[in-house]
Amino acid sequence: MNNPIYSELVNKFDVNLVIKELAPFGNGHINDTYLITTSPAEAPDYMLQRKNHKIFKDVPGMMKNIVITTGHIRNKLVAAGEKEVDRKVMTYIPAKDGQMFVNDDEGNFWTLFLFIADCKVVENIQKPGQAYRAAQAFGHFQQQLADLPGEELIETIPNFHNGISRLFDFQLSILKDAAGRVSDNQLLISKIIDRAVEMTSLQRWLDDKTLPLRITHNDTKINNILFDQDNNTLCVIDLDTVMPGSALYDFGDAIRTLGNKAPEDEPDLTKIEFNKEIYEAFAQGYLSEAKVFLTPTEIDNLAFSCRYMAWEQAMRFMTDYLNGDVYYKTDYQGHNLVRTMAQVRYLEVLEENREVMENIVKAG
Repeated sequence: MNNPIYSELVNKFDVNLVIKELAPFGNGHINDTYLITTSPAEAPDYMLQRKNHKIFKDVPGMMKNIVITTGHIRNKLVAAGEKEVDRKVMTYIPAKDGQMFVNDDEGNFWTLFLFIADCKVVENIQKPGQAYRAAQAFGHFQQQLADLPGEELIETIPNFHNGISRLFDFQLSILKDAAGRVSDNQLLISKIIDRAVEMTSLQRWLDDKTLPLRITHNDTKINNILFDQDNNTLCVIDLDTVMPGSALYDFGDAIRTLGNKAPEDEPDLTKIEFNKEIYEAFAQGYLSEAKVFLTPTEIDNLAFSCRYMAWEQAMRFMTDYLNGDVYYKTDYQGHNLVRTMAQVRYLEVLEENREVMENIVKAG
């Protein structure tokens, strides 16, 4: 597929390349991504990506975040004598007008970055060793950015993990009862509301600076890490959600999925169990990189962050269900309700394992 429209877009970037082939790449649900194979064969390949400006309302601000963070990491790699810098951090190509994106005739935003060859992603963690390496990667990413003030970046999605803001949206959905579903779900709603005081403490700690504002990834899925063919970590990718936040977000969100033996929409609640081995490996891997910069308060609340993220996600699913399923894509009637019940049950499981989780962090 060598559509002249794409060639025209690429020509707006400040790079000389000859397009041999351009083809859709990956299975992302938010952005459209294309792999540009270049000629001659020894020339580097590139990725052309359309950013979804319906989700990311401020693409210029998002790209500023990415440039600041990747530049900071790149400088550290160079200073450390790293020989393969372009494989250890994403490299975005500026447009000829100096911006980090170009616009097409429809107002879409397109970016161009180097393709990192001879690498792979892992879709699912099967073994504790994989969890350890993944946690090291995310911990190292935070460590590389620990001396970069969070205030220098914008919020690409405002109030993304702000529990107080999410709670307000949830309470509003109850009051409006747009889909007429509140009366049938009082018990589930109360389970979320009953934990609100404890869970919103994370945002209050950020507001009063009990917790430091850091630069965080905010999408700590295993498939956002590149590995070489020997399973060594190369770099963290998919930086669209990099913004100011708490280090606890990244740790807790990873365990929200990795620590659960069942999918996040498991209808059989008896299958939802805590994966202690994966959690222990992840905590050890994360702390091996992050312990040098985390404050005692952050370390003390790593286990809490896992409960917080499960609570937040349960609340987001339930908010959407009460609003009539207008945000999340659903596969069947009641899907968001099933998701909510599964997340609440996982939260209960984490509460049952609170002491175990806290002791693992202390030992790490």
